[in-house]
Amino acid sequence: MSRNGDIRGFFGKGGGRNNSQSQSAAASQPVRDLQSPISSPRTPPKPTPKPRDRTEEIKGSDDEGGDSDDSLESISAFIKPKNGPAPYQRDPGLAETPKAKRIASSSASLMKSPLTIQPKHKFDLKYLIDHARQSDRAEESARRADELINQSESDDDGPAQVLADVQNDQVLMHQAAKKLLHNDEEDAKGDKLMRAMTRTKVDGSRRPCYFFNLEQPLLKPPRKPFPQKATKGCWECLANSRTRNQAIILGLPHTIVSKGRALPDEIFLWVLDEVCVERNAQLRVQYCNLVALCPNSITRLVTDVRLYSMLEKIGGPKYSRSQNRTKLQSFPKVEDPYPGRDWTGLVTFLELVERMAPHLSKENIIGAIQLLVRLGLDPIVSTTVRSEHAAAMEALVGALPKLGTRQWDEACETISSYLYESVDEPVNQVLPISHMPRMTSKILDLRRRMAAVALFRDTELGYRPVDETVTLDDIMDRLDSSDFRISASTNYESLQALVALLDTVIGSAGFIMQAHMASSGQDVEAARRKFDADIDGLTFKLKLIHDKIHDSHLLSRKVTKASIELVAKRLTYAVRTRPPPKTSIFDPEPKEDTNIPKQRAFMKNWAQKKAERSAAVLTNGNGNDNGNIDGGIE
Repeated sequence: MSRNGDIRGFFGKGGGRNNSQSQSAAASQPVRDLQSPISSPRTPPKPTPKPRDRTEEIKGSDDEGGDSDDSLESISAFIKPKNGPAPYQRDPGLAETPKAKRIASSSASLMKSPLTIQPKHKFDLKYLIDHARQSDRAEESARRADELINQSESDDDGPAQVLADVQNDQVLMHQAAKKLLHNDEEDAKGDKLMRAMTRTKVDGSRRPCYFFNLEQPLLKPPRKPFPQKATKGCWECLANSRTRNQAIILGLPHTIVSKGRALPDEIFLWVLDEVCVERNAQLRVQYCNLVALCPNSITRLVTDVRLYSMLEKIGGPKYSRSQNRTKLQSFPKVEDPYPGRDWTGLVTFLELVERMAPHLSKENIIGAIQLLVRLGLDPIVSTTVRSEHAAAMEALVGALPKLGTRQWDEACETISSYLYESVDEPVNQVLPISHMPRMTSKILDLRRRMAAVALFRDTELGYRPVDETVTLDDIMDRLDSSDFRISASTNYESLQALVALLDTVIGSAGFIMQAHMASSGQDVEAARRKFDADIDGLTFKLKLIHDKIHDSHLLSRKVTKASIELVAKRLTYAVRTRPPPKTSIFDPEPKEDTNIPKQRAFMKNWAQKKAERSAAVLTNGNGNDNGNIDGGIE
């Protein structure tokens, strides 16, 4: 059939082979459209009309043979589905288990250029082997250290003494470092370890005074039985042991005492004995409240002996009549002296002392302060009960007679003498003073008196205020003593304690200002200038001590230098009447010292003589100069 023939020839019955091929192509076209990729399978598609079946044969088609339809395209090319999203079909593979393990593609297939940067592994086999070897060496070093410690414990000397000997002897320390390294490293590695051990070692000269027994106390300490004979009248409510605790928790004894009934002395003393050992927190609180409601009983029955007996139940020392004249026993420092102790009883005791302080007599107040001073020597105060200890001390000092009276001076002398006579070393003497608060004028005066007695080693300084007994010359002379001189045998912990005592004694330096005001009369400005000059001289003295300390090794030296610098800055910026003058680039240059030209001429003459002697040696041909080349001073 020609190209311009009648179109009706296409619908013949004998379509032939080409017609059947067109129909098969038309039938396969919708299948490809349905299996096209889905852009958004999770979004439900809009409803679309049902597509027609393209395989259905059209009636009345032409069956004539011939090649007239070869030039015509299939009718399916003219009939295309409407535009729109394809119908949603669920992927049958989503709910199935993968048939094979997912394997990443090889990196070699991704490398298309020799310049491509190949990724490096974070760990390689060589690094892992080196790491394992280092771990083995560390474990072996720790094992050898344990063997050395066990060997030192089996010797006659204690481990603390052995450690002190090793730290003080450089040869022994170097040998210990080499033993730990097993001589498998370079010699410099042993030197580095030795310097590290020297730099971080702790001075073992300090021996603290422990207040409580270092042995583990009993889980259930012995307790006194309840006094049944005192349960008469209105106090019969406490006779039954089954309901006694519940009655105390509900406040029945407090109600009886608040109505004017006096608590029997036997029950009062029994409550005091139960305060520190009772494990029930509600009962401890009610015991303290009940004792605080009995001021007359506190004045008559609470003494320093009773306070010691209360702490004795939780491991405290026994009271001794001669304890004011004997030295307190010190022990080698222990890393954890009280493992697993429960200090709730000590906290309750200090809180009760704070509440009882206004009702104690003068002698009992002094005894209680001495007890807290002795307790302040124990490291447990600075780590566990520092705030309660400071509050109790402040309440007791506030209950003493008025400041400036004879009774106040006597109390201060007694407390200061007790600290000085009970403890020898300044390292321990400064501890109770540092734990005392600085809130009131009375406690500040007591702190300065205690520090003055410990610093100048004179018990008479505790009877009078520091501003009336100490002068600037006394401070300067004390700084020139052997305790403040830096040498190879200097104990830096003791030096740090002495500096802290000196800082407490100086305070606001009122004794220096009083001396200048008395000498200058009405000229206040002149007195202030002299006062600032004296403070600058005192600061300069401290800086000289500071600069003489070489702090490249020991940690104690660094701490001591920091404490001296802190005191010097406090004097400069807090005690001085005005800050020191600042210098700028516009200020005139300071005048040159008159001795500097003489020193320059001397050095020039010395260098010239040395050059002449060297030239003479070279001229004579003698390579070894037997003369005094470095002398220069005849």
